[in-house]
Amino acid sequence: MNIERLSLDQLRVFVQVADSGSFLAAARKLARAQSAVSYAIATLEDQLGVLLFDRSGYRPQLTRPGMALLADARQVLDHVDSLQVRANSYARGQELEMSLAVDVFFPTDCLVDLLRRFRDAFPAVTIRLEVEALGAVAERVIDGRSMLGILGTLPTTPPNLLRITLPSVQLVAVVAPGHPLARVKGRITEKMLQQQTQLVLSDRSELTARQDFSVHSRLTWRMSDLGTKHALLRAGMGWGNMPLHVVRDDLAAGRLISISTVHHSPQGEELPIQCVYKPDHPAGPALSWWLDSLAALKSLEPLGPFPEAPPAG
Repeated sequence: MNIERLSLDQLRVFVQVADSGSFLAAARKLARAQSAVSYAIATLEDQLGVLLFDRSGYRPQLTRPGMALLADARQVLDHVDSLQVRANSYARGQELEMSLAVDVFFPTDCLVDLLRRFRDAFPAVTIRLEVEALGAVAERVIDGRSMLGILGTLPTTPPNLLRITLPSVQLVAVVAPGHPLARVKGRITEKMLQQQTQLVLSDRSELTARQDFSVHSRLTWRMSDLGTKHALLRAGMGWGNMPLHVVRDDLAAGRLISISTVHHSPQGEELPIQCVYKPDHPAGPALSWWLDSLAALKSLEPLGPFPEAPPAG
């Protein structure tokens, strides 16, 4: 096998003959002489060392190796086409990648909807997404790992970042129905809170390490994952603050109960959400799209219906 001079043009001719069903039809599609198409296939077969088409019949038929290699040829051409699209976009000033750091309290449905719309607008731009809590979001923007951050659980904004105020998220303090705090009538005192385990999101950043926000208990269990905290709350392992959009179904079904404390009302509290970015980071078309789209949000509900999945088969 000699593939040193294997060309993309040969692969395109190969795919076109397979799709057209004949050398003549492929030649017409490619605006070439039939002899040029035949020569390209014969040369490709010689370089690969396999027969791609059986020419014994009226129309050329793919051989078994030809059928297997056709899939590879399509994949190579798809990758090359994608590379060309991305390179052309970069040459026009468009970013090749969009890196985002998003707070765990930001509604997933809204984030997915934004990502879907971004994909439709910038199909050649890849996404790198990190979901973090507290200072880890701002830290990733400050050190340049993320072009954009959405803050929620961090109550302050670092002064070296620009910010856009977004709609807020409603927080509620919740416990399982069997938890001791669920049996308290009226407001729960500070002393009662301090005697019960509070489930708290941990900070994986140096920016706010060893700082506590909304911690009212002497005994805390700390975790970096909101899903784990949610599961532990439902299991009655402690009390804690949760975004209403995460626990709404649990409250309706009675799996969790909203509690009233000296710090929390039964209806919950509003948590400010902010978009942050570095003032010296050049805003290409992709980053500008995110800044404009986030600034236009009137709520954190999904912006529209998801597209229907194509029918199976």
